[in-house]
Amino acid sequence: MTTIQRPLSSVEENDKNAIVVRLQRNQKDLVQLRTKLNSYRCEPKTYSLYERIESLRSKMDSLSHSNSEIISSLKDTRKTVNVHLERAKRHLTEFRRLNDGVEDYFNICTSH
Repeated sequence: MTTIQRPLSSVEENDKNAIVVRLQRNQKDLVQLRTKLNSYRCEPKTYSLYERIESLRSKMDSLSHSNSEIISSLKDTRKTVNVHLERAKRHLTEFRRLNDGVEDYFNICTSH
């Protein structure tokens, strides 16, 4: 049985494209999360909730900025995907944490 190996650049290009698509999807999700937080249902009723929502918004801004940076870096064809792969993975993990934090906050707000 023979195996056909794809050129390394083709594999890297597919990985780059997959990461870029995922990060673009995360960017859209960040917009939706911000819209959700700006909803009247998420108005903070206590000072601790106010601090929490401000922290979440700050994290959203930071993730959105780094998301844009990673996407533009990955679109730069001169760099390999390995340079940004670990950074993108950390970013996706941080996004999941932020999403969980927004869900927790939303649950707290709806229970008050």
